[in-house]
Amino acid sequence: MEAIIIGIAKSAIRLATPYLYASIGETIGQLSGVLNLGVDGVMLMGAFSAFYTVLKTGNLWLGLLVAIVVGA
Repeated sequence: MEAIIIGIAKSAIRLATPYLYASIGETIGQLSGVLNLGVDGVMLMGAFSAFYTVLKTGNLWLGLLVAIVVGA
């Protein structure tokens, strides 16, 4: 039973890491006076565009560049 709980906790931390990074970035942004409610949407659009670019071109670096441009 203990192993199951530890496994669930590890999975939760692993899956929540991108959202934790986004929330830290949004917190820093709000401290500077900027309110951005679309952080999760920007993350999803960047991930989708990077995936599609890598799927069509096969170039990982180009996919990363496209994700950065879409997220900016």
